[in-house]
Amino acid sequence: MTDGTTPHPPRHDTFRRLLELAFGAMAGTDPVVVTTNDQMAIRLRHEWRSYLAESAGGLPDIATSMLRTAPVLLIPPWERISGPPAAAAEETPLRSIHEIVVAGIRPEGAEALLAALLPASALTSPGCRRFREIVDHSWQPCLVIFAAGIFAGVHELFDTAAVFWRPRSSAGQPLKLFRFPRHEGEKAVESDFRRLLGRAGGAGKFGYVLPGPPEAGESLSIELHDPVTTARWSELNVWGTTVPLKDLFAFPAPALHRTADRHLLHDQRQDGSVRVVAGRDLRYDGTLAGPDDSSRWAKVPPDRQLQAGDLLVRRMFSPHARGNLVVAEVAANDLPLAADDSLVTLRANGQLGGPQRLVAVLFLRSPLVRAWAVGLSVAALAPSVLRDLPIPQPDAALAVTIEGLESARSQLESWRDESEALLASVFEDESAVTARRRILESGRQLRMRVDAAALLDDFSHRVRTRYPHPIAYRWSEVQVHLSRGAHEVAYEAILETAEVLLCYTALAVLSLSRDAGLRLGAVDGIRKRLSRGGSNGPGFGDWAAILKEAAESKAFRRTPDGDPLNDFSRIFSAPEAASARQRLAGRRNAKSHLRRVDAIDLPSAIEEAHADLTTLLEHVSFLADLPLVHVTGVRWDTLRRTAQVDYQELMGDNALVPGQQRPYANSDLEIGSLYLANEDGQLHLLRPFLLRRRCPVCRSWETFHVDNTPDASTVTVKSLERGHTDTDPALRQVLEHVGFVE
Repeated sequence: MTDGTTPHPPRHDTFRRLLELAFGAMAGTDPVVVTTNDQMAIRLRHEWRSYLAESAGGLPDIATSMLRTAPVLLIPPWERISGPPAAAAEETPLRSIHEIVVAGIRPEGAEALLAALLPASALTSPGCRRFREIVDHSWQPCLVIFAAGIFAGVHELFDTAAVFWRPRSSAGQPLKLFRFPRHEGEKAVESDFRRLLGRAGGAGKFGYVLPGPPEAGESLSIELHDPVTTARWSELNVWGTTVPLKDLFAFPAPALHRTADRHLLHDQRQDGSVRVVAGRDLRYDGTLAGPDDSSRWAKVPPDRQLQAGDLLVRRMFSPHARGNLVVAEVAANDLPLAADDSLVTLRANGQLGGPQRLVAVLFLRSPLVRAWAVGLSVAALAPSVLRDLPIPQPDAALAVTIEGLESARSQLESWRDESEALLASVFEDESAVTARRRILESGRQLRMRVDAAALLDDFSHRVRTRYPHPIAYRWSEVQVHLSRGAHEVAYEAILETAEVLLCYTALAVLSLSRDAGLRLGAVDGIRKRLSRGGSNGPGFGDWAAILKEAAESKAFRRTPDGDPLNDFSRIFSAPEAASARQRLAGRRNAKSHLRRVDAIDLPSAIEEAHADLTTLLEHVSFLADLPLVHVTGVRWDTLRRTAQVDYQELMGDNALVPGQQRPYANSDLEIGSLYLANEDGQLHLLRPFLLRRRCPVCRSWETFHVDNTPDASTVTVKSLERGHTDTDPALRQVLEHVGFVE
């Protein structure tokens, strides 16, 4: 590693200090240095005893003997052997001298401590797995220090590892991994390393503790086992599922090998030839560079050429590069093209949808995959390395969202291109009059598009246009009253809107929880009051109690992310939302008990109540993705096993909405009933908790809920939009069926 004539780098002294601290903490005494390089022993520490072997072949026996009385620091030669591979345990070849030396050392005593300076690849590379399996049979690692740029004569990026082993025991022991950072001060490094040596678990700034060593032969890469990284890997199933990359993409062979096929490559384009792209042609923005003077060309059969949509990954990967994997997509206007062997080609299988494909591409470009590649310690990302890489695939709800985002991106790009083309054509018309008229008319349309899109950044506009109709209608009413001044009617509208918001969300929770087989204790009080009869039906406090219980219930928290119940149960999980709800409840109770707000205090009361209502509305923004649907017709096709559903999407403050149609996989939908449309396309019945019917007072279609039961046979329902009431004798039996009335 060094001949002793070149001054060692500054990092060398700090690394030597880390070794001293490690031996002090783990053995309480200095080690014996066993090596064939006396200069290396001297440079590590003058006070340490050393034993110089005449050849590498004698190092295993010497180290084994020394372990009987002292810890050993082994410094073997880092050389690959030539000729036939040397045999090791079970007749398995080891091709490096340092591997053969370490594999030949045996534990002497239960407290023996063996350390070795090795290339980091010996501990991390897939090609050295058998070496680790052999060593792990007798030893188990307890500390690894990774460092680069610490020895003279060794490239500053070459990664070195100081690994410490104890004899293998059935109990096992923690493994501490530490990375000597390249750009940190000596004191910070030593301080963090001292803390790591004293840790029983957890992580520091530059290292962490694993509760036990990995499986025999597994990589000891510090990047691969980082708790933050492994936690992120374990969370991938939140997306939906994870599948191996090979299940999503095929790996077509490269069209040309740069060496074996160099006679087919030429510098100039010829008849029938196509451009051959290499790793250098992949841009970091995911596109391919165009041809230039250094491009190569070759005649390649069509079946070996690239196709539109193919993904290209740079095969060569440097763990020292800061960037993520370079992945580019072949566009139709890039063709015809062929790839050489500096690239890995991924071709999507026929079943891979657009959102699923996009997630796979984004994941390949993510820091998580970069950390995975660094942890593998491979210089080339060959298909054999990539095939089993777990790729997250979105569930139905995420797929719809991602598809919408991609559509929005494409639409915005289209508008940008249209604007640029319009600006570029300002002076292209022969007539200035014609040009002026064209610019004004085309520009007006583009500005209207942008203005309409910009409105979505206005929260009030989003509520009016994208929230369920009962809530959006009430919110619009609040805005109208506020525009006329801070009057009592505006204050009352705010409180009523808050109650409608809680009522709607609580009744949606009741419907969804019934489908999921979950029980809410908060319903018991409502059931008793409705069963007794009278005018005291459910109110603000009851709706808040239902939502509060959903937020605190362990059963509700266990629902998967894709379940809409998960969103509803988090409404009051944030402290600011819970506080806003409590303040609004207090104001509602005060008003119900005729404790009016003084006229002097009314403006501030309106401002504070409006702010609290806005907070609650912000925390239910997920409602924009859960449309309130009124089914108006269902036609079932028995042969195709699908239904054609006619429906109205009751979103926004306008009750007059056009009818729509959609296919549905089941025939159990009720004409005339309200449903909650999940992001995965499923419809959840809201009857009998929410009903759509024509109001007998104003004759408009409105959303009703149970208000009270005046007698044993009658049920009064109340409109969420205007507060009008109606009676429905037939509803009593249905409410009994769902446990809302006894």
